[in-house]
Parts: sequence; structure tokens; C-alpha cells
Amino acid sequence: MTRLVPLLALLLLTRALAADGPPDAAALFAERCQGCHDLGVLAPTRAQLGRLTVEEIEAALWHGTMQEHANGLARPERLAIARMLGRPDTLQTDRAAGAIPCESQSATPGADDDAWPGWSLDNRFSRHLDDPTLTAARFAGLELAWAHPFPEHSAFSGAGNALAVRDGTVYTGNLNHWVYALDAKQGCARWTFRAEGRVRSNVALEGDTLVFGDLLANVYGLDARTGQLRWRTRVDWTPGARITGNVTIDGGVVFVPVSSLEEVQAMRMDLPCCTFRGAVVALDAASGERRWKTHTIEHYAEYLGHNDMGVARFGPSGVPVWSGIAVDRKRGVVYVGNGNQFTEPRVEESDAVMALDIATGAKRWVNSLAPEQMGGADIYHLACEAWWDEERKNCSPENPQGHGDRDLGAPPLLVERADGREVIVAGSKDGMLYALDPDAQGAVLWSVRVGRGGEVGGIEFGIAADARYAYAPVSDIDIDLVSHGSLTAVDLVTGKPAWRVDDIAPRCEGKTTPPCGNGVMTPPTVAGEVVLVGLLDGTLRGYHRDDGREVFVFDSAREFAGSNGRTGHGGALGNGGPVVAGGHVYVNSGFNILNVGLPGNVLLALRLPGMQPAATP
Repeated sequence: MTRLVPLLALLLLTRALAADGPPDAAALFAERCQGCHDLGVLAPTRAQLGRLTVEEIEAALWHGTMQEHANGLARPERLAIARMLGRPDTLQTDRAAGAIPCESQSATPGADDDAWPGWSLDNRFSRHLDDPTLTAARFAGLELAWAHPFPEHSAFSGAGNALAVRDGTVYTGNLNHWVYALDAKQGCARWTFRAEGRVRSNVALEGDTLVFGDLLANVYGLDARTGQLRWRTRVDWTPGARITGNVTIDGGVVFVPVSSLEEVQAMRMDLPCCTFRGAVVALDAASGERRWKTHTIEHYAEYLGHNDMGVARFGPSGVPVWSGIAVDRKRGVVYVGNGNQFTEPRVEESDAVMALDIATGAKRWVNSLAPEQMGGADIYHLACEAWWDEERKNCSPENPQGHGDRDLGAPPLLVERADGREVIVAGSKDGMLYALDPDAQGAVLWSVRVGRGGEVGGIEFGIAADARYAYAPVSDIDIDLVSHGSLTAVDLVTGKPAWRVDDIAPRCEGKTTPPCGNGVMTPPTVAGEVVLVGLLDGTLRGYHRDDGREVFVFDSAREFAGSNGRTGHGGALGNGGPVVAGGHVYVNSGFNILNVGLPGNVLLALRLPGMQPAATP
């Protein structure tokens, strides 16, 4: 193999030298890239790509998100495309974090209420803060404490990353490659760290260790006090593998969900499709060494034939994990929600909740919740969409109508009901909410439809629950990007809706690109008397958890003067939900992934006023 490397390099060089003149960047872009990047959704537009440096675009073509699409291009051709699209004045390897250092770099230990160390307050993922002092009246008095705009070194503006808070410090990652530790009261930086890949995952803390993942499938372990790198581990080497879900650290083990871009790459019929298998990886939190890796699909993909262009097809494939992983120490398992398949034949893990042995990763049980209206099979990728190809020539022959993409993107959660019984709550992009029995192989106790569902519909990023209700947010975005958002409180015992907020009037004046809407995309947070959610119109809203009456509305889609001396703008709220800790509400404003939300890139700290009497019923 080592002898082939210089030979391949020589062949590529010969090809480049033999070309008539310099590479035609416009023609190469039209051939390889234009179909996706000119859509206006899914992929960044040319204008958005112009935010990147030439070096960043070339890196994406070699070993980043576009490596499969650029396969076979010589370096002069890749560089020509990068120079046509990227910022011509910068060929730099490091772009500033845009943060002002704190005068004192030592974090101050906070009170017991000054902690939200991961995706949820605990690793059961209820997102519930049981604090009777957090009354509706206090939330009605929310005011801005500080804002921290992030520099935009990415094509998409803002990722709405999930936040963590501990010891007077707010931790967050960003698509600009940087991870930040900001003073919770002032917004100055205790430290910053630049990752190799862009960061969409949360950050999670245990002891003095902080962990997160990036879009190159790397997982990092940092010293939470200083930001110094302790270890970095790549958890999957399949082209397009990435970490978009949320990592969990528990008992000295890091649990990592592994997803992929292969579902997007399948839009090109001249690329083989598909071989990726979703996975959960357990790493030692001290060293980053792998303890176990469990694939959602048991065996490797096999040759299935070829498509109309004569390009090979493989399967089964897909079932990515892009949510988060809840921990059940009592039963010795972790709970995982899975996505759809890309190619056939059908596997039971698609659109399923899995319970994996916490020590070995062995599958204790799998319960597929794939939609009945699809025959219990969700075999889909983006080439199955009629707006891409009316004939759906590259879609699985087992899905001739193209319907699909009903993932369980919301992490399953474990909650103890008021009657003392524990249940798993799971939700799907099909608009369904389920209660499963953790002591009966995940058997369905009840199910209820809370949304219409769809490719960008149903329950997207998370659910919350207290002892009475599960709170299910719904986005339900149409193909024209019009949303029909809602929030439903469902009784955990009966499975019946207790109250519902829908037909929410969005605040969209002056917010038109992309279309502004009322889709509810953030995981809710239950804090005291109030359920907090964020909408695609950029508003953070609070509803009384007893009956759903509105408590407050805070519009984040506007300009802010930052604690770091920058001016920033908020946007849609999505992916990471609001965090309540230390008398503040923290939220990342700006969710422009796939161009379905308003751009923006600012972290907001909202101050809760002091103790006030409880709201009058």
C-alpha cells in the first residue's frame, strides 16, 4: 500500500499538469457543488460560503464535510474552487475567539443552584429544576444581564448549541471552532479552546473534566478549570461521520452519539450509497481510550446492485445517532434514540429506542417506533425528496413514494411519575410522544400524537418532564418553511394531553430571511412554575406548567451590545434549550443550520429578579 501512495500522487499531478491552462473553478463548482449550494436550504449559499477563508474551504474539500463530493479532484482544482468562493485576503490557520479575558482567571465556586453540568440538570435528561422559588412572577421580570456575540467563522450563522453552567462559569461550543468558558455574571472569558472541527454538540462536565465533540467525529477531554487539552479521540473514520448530538459524561465514562452526512451525499447519483452505520461510543473520561463501541446496525453493508448511473448501492446503512444518551444507573443501561435508515434491507434499530449495557455496550433491548403508516420502515435519504428528483431514482426501491425521515432526534428521558413508577419518554419527528416501560423491554405504555410531523417536523431536539407531565415541543415546518409550532403537556400516567399551546402568533416584523415562524425547536426546560421554550422567531417564552398560560416573552432576534466589545444579533432559537442556574436564564440565540432558522450568533444571560410572591392562580 505504501508504494501506491507516491504513484497516486504522481497520477494526480500529471492530470493537473496535462490540463489546458488553470482549472475552471466555475465549471467544477457547477459540476460538483451547485446543485446543493444553490438550493437556498440544506447547504450554505455562495454568499454564506464567502464568510470562510480559502484555507477553510480547501480543508472541507480534502477531509471535511465535502470530501466525498470532491473525490477525484486534484489539489489545483480544489484550490481553484476555494479561491473562487472564499475570502481572498486570509489564508490563516487560526481565527480569533472574539472574547475578552477575565481579570481573574480562577472560577468562583457557586451555590447549589448554580449548576447545569450537561444537556440536562442530571443524566436522566428530564430537564427539570425543582425549585419553588422560581415563580411565574419572577420569570415575568426577566431582564438582560449581558450578551456575548461570537465571531462568525462559519457558513451557517449560529448553531444554538446547548449550554452548561457550573461554579460561576457558562460553557459553550460554537460553529466557529471555539469552545468558551465565560464568567456567568460578566460574560468575560476564563479560557477559550479551538477545536479541529466545528462544534455543534453540547459541553458536559464531571469533576474537573469537560468533554464535547466536533463535526469531524473527534471527542475532546479538557481541564474544565484551564481549558487545557488532556486528550482527543476520533470515534469514527467513515467519511462524513460527525458528532451533532450531545455527549454525556457519567461515572468517569463519556457516552458519544455518532451521526453522518451520508444522508445528504446520497443526493448525488454518481456517488456510491451508502455504508455508514450509526454508533454509540463509550470513552474513558480520564484518558479518552475507548471502552466499547456499539453500532446501531449489527453487520457491515453489502452490495445491493447499482443505480441508473451504474453506481454501486450498499445496505443496510444509516440509523445515525444525533440526539443524546440518558443514563439509568439503577438498571445499568443507557438509553439511545436512533434515526432512519439510508438503504435497505430493514433493520429493527431504525427509528428506535435502544437500551445498551452501560459496561459493555451490548444491546439489552431495542424497540422500533418507525411509523405504522410507513409499514414500520423508515428507509430514506434526501434523494427521496420530490423537490430534488421527482422520479426518486436514487431512493431505496423499498420506499418508492419517498416518505421518511421520522427520526428520534430527541434524547429519551427517564422520569419518575407522581405515582412512583419510572417511565422512559421518547418523541419522534413523526409528531408522536411515547411512554415506554424500562422494566419490560421498552414496551409502549401509551402513545399520543402531538404534531403532524415531517422531515423538519414533529419533535426535533428534546422533551422535558416533571412528575406530572411530559412537555413536547413541535416544529412542523412545511416545505415552504412555514411552521405550525406548538407545545403540549401530556399526563405521564394516562398519556392524555393536559393542555396545549398552538397557533402561537410569531413576532416576525422585520424578520423575513429565511422565513420567520412559530416552530418550537428548543428542548423545553421546566424551572419551578414555568416551562421555558424557544421559537424560530427568536422569542424565548415561558408558560405556566399548570395550565399553559403565557408568563413572558423575550425577543432575542435583535441587536445586542456585547460584554466583549462586539455588537451582535440574535436569531432563531433551536437545538440547545434554555438553562436556568444561579438566578439567571442562559440561552444561545441564532439557529441557522440548513437555513431553516433566523441567523444570529449571541449568548444571552437574562437576570431573574429577587424573590417575589407566587403568581395568583
